Amino acid sequence: MDTIKIKAIVISAIDYKEKDKLVTLFSLENGIISAKLKSVKVSSAKLKFAKEPFCFGEFIIQKPANIITSVEVIDTFYDVTKSIDKYYCACAILEIIKQTMQIGEINQQFFVETLKALSTICYEEGIEKYTLSKFLLSVFDAMGYQFTLEKCLECGQTLRHNKWLNLDYGEIVCSACRSVGSIEISPKCHSAFKILSKTDYENLKTVHLAKGSESECLDILNQNFYKRFNKQLTIL
Repeated sequence: MDTIKIKAIVISAIDYKEKDKLVTLFSLENGIISAKLKSVKVSSAKLKFAKEPFCFGEFIIQKPANIITSVEVIDTFYDVTKSIDKYYCACAILEIIKQTMQIGEINQQFFVETLKALSTICYEEGIEKYTLSKFLLSVFDAMGYQFTLEKCLECGQTLRHNKWLNLDYGEIVCSACRSVGSIEISPKCHSAFKILSKTDYENLKTVHLAKGSESECLDILNQNFYKRFNKQLTIL
């Protein structure tokens, strides 16, 4: 039988038959795939760690039945469980992947960005919400809903005063172009979006946003995510 070797993150796992688990993996080489862990619900199972969300490793999968036969762990991201904020933000990352990626869709850049975001949430302190906001901004950008922060995407005028998110189109617009149901973006939130979008993950620990802006950013981004995918992210 043929086998494949992939680097992948466990996104979720559900019961399958009496002792097995059906695992959803987000992989570098094959995108989203499903694979089986046989007899993994037995307490002595050698691969029981591989059913846990966030487990990142090198998976060997037997084809065509898609049975996981071996896993070499690279990181478990265990420390995301040590803080409720870390845990919720890390779970939101996995939910975003489930909602945005299709089975078999390969996006290596997105995979690398996911690892950077999870690593930052796991190993840096107090910036998990910054990290999730940056990740969401990148997701919207990749989908064609870029938060253009300098000019109104309707009329092209420079954004000087009040800014609004048009939820129908996922665009930032000026007061003159806003539609019913648009969300106002405060100056401190607009500034935070600028800073987060331009800062690399490894430098987020140097960022200090205005008080209250991180919560406003996440609320606006979450509403935009819901509008695009009809799914509300659970964030404290």
